[in-house]
Amino acid sequence: MSGRQVCLLPGMRDLSGSRLDRFAGLRDMAAAHLAEAGYEPIETPLLEEAELFVRKSGGELASRLYTFDDPGGNRVGLRPEFTPSVIRHFISERSGLSLPVRWCYAGPVFRYEPAGGCRQHTQVGAEVVGGAGVELDAEVLGLAWEGLAVLGLRAELRIGHLGVVQALLRGYGLSEAAMMFVVGNLPALKSASTDVPTLVARAETLGLVQREDRPDALAGPESMSGEDARGMVRAALHGSLSASVGRRTPEQIVARLLRKVENSGGARALENALTLGSVLAGVEGDAEDALSKARGLAADGGLPSGSLDGLSGLLDALFERGIPRDRVVVDLGLARGFAYYTGAVFELIDADSRASLGGGGRYDGLVRTLGGGEDAPALGFAYTLDSVADALEGAAQVGS
Repeated sequence: MSGRQVCLLPGMRDLSGSRLDRFAGLRDMAAAHLAEAGYEPIETPLLEEAELFVRKSGGELASRLYTFDDPGGNRVGLRPEFTPSVIRHFISERSGLSLPVRWCYAGPVFRYEPAGGCRQHTQVGAEVVGGAGVELDAEVLGLAWEGLAVLGLRAELRIGHLGVVQALLRGYGLSEAAMMFVVGNLPALKSASTDVPTLVARAETLGLVQREDRPDALAGPESMSGEDARGMVRAALHGSLSASVGRRTPEQIVARLLRKVENSGGARALENALTLGSVLAGVEGDAEDALSKARGLAADGGLPSGSLDGLSGLLDALFERGIPRDRVVVDLGLARGFAYYTGAVFELIDADSRASLGGGGRYDGLVRTLGGGEDAPALGFAYTLDSVADALEGAAQVGS
């Protein structure tokens, strides 16, 4: 009895012959680059407890996980990336490790792509766990950019910094969930695929903020005219504003307090934060211009210029490492779609095809999120080797 032909699943591909040889050679070259830099190879299971990926991924990625019940009734999942497995290993072995630890890896990862995109990729990457500071950030970003040069590609290094973005947004008094909502929507605000009123309405529906038109809502300074609000605050502080405090005049103190009250929570605070986020998402360009714009926004928000020191120091360290200035773009709208990043984030873009070749960033809160107790700073990156191979093949065709 004959049956139907069993075909290759959508989003999957076979490799054989010379193409497989080239792909394996690229994987070995990329892995050797990381090993030569002092990163120890690590191999983790393809299949893990599903909660490891669900708890860590969050947001849009959670809907693209391959999870299922195994014959024993356990909820398991195929890894969508290596980072959570590496951190799980770190947690289990932590007591015997000398920090920071440097690990590198290579292997397949799986993400569902409903539009017919590739569902299995090969990643080659590295993680540093237990170390903080600009020097380590520059080491990882520099290593990622230099590896593509070793493989024969001209890459652009696009750098964002969620630590800077979060510092600028923190003055609005939002909950952690609302802050993540703003950061997670930076790419959509940047591309103009949504707008601030739409996002505020969505946040209210999700219960992230409280509607301010409720019948039981109390009137406060934010609902008064500017003059009435200033009068109320002055009356409340009568006797304590007779002279300047430090470098601020009484009027400046009143204005600052009113801003704090106005931004203390609710839909209006979220609207203000999203408006600032949309401006931040548009900060993009070479290091000098982008930092100048970001410092202007920090000054407008009453934040100390030190909130940008980490980003500025990272850029200086990368240039000292030899990465050309014209290969670096600062993009404060870069969020990479992951909820766990806390500092510098970056993307590697092929200079010719403009395809993304990989990326990564700092994720200092992930150890605790995965049940590891005391947090450990960490960062890492991964190449999407399939995209690297396609970019090299395209460059070869152009050159022939």
